[in-house]
Amino acid sequence: MKNMILVFWYCIILAFLLTSCIKEDDICTKGEYTKGVVCPEIYEPVCAPDGTTYMNACYAQKDGWDNSCIVLGECDG
Repeated sequence: MKNMILVFWYCIILAFLLTSCIKEDDICTKGEYTKGVVCPEIYEPVCAPDGTTYMNACYAQKDGWDNSCIVLGECDG
């Protein structure tokens, strides 16, 4: 009976650990385009996860990217 309880708790802990893992790719997905946002014409390039270089962070956010997903600087390639 003790072994069954131990196995039960082991399975619960294992299930918790497996479901709490989040892939980085799932976090940075492109949202919807935001209409009506006016961005400044300042060239401070940022790179989105899909490899698109935007003029600045405002344009990337307007196109649906979360600020935490974009990287300062032009994309490689």
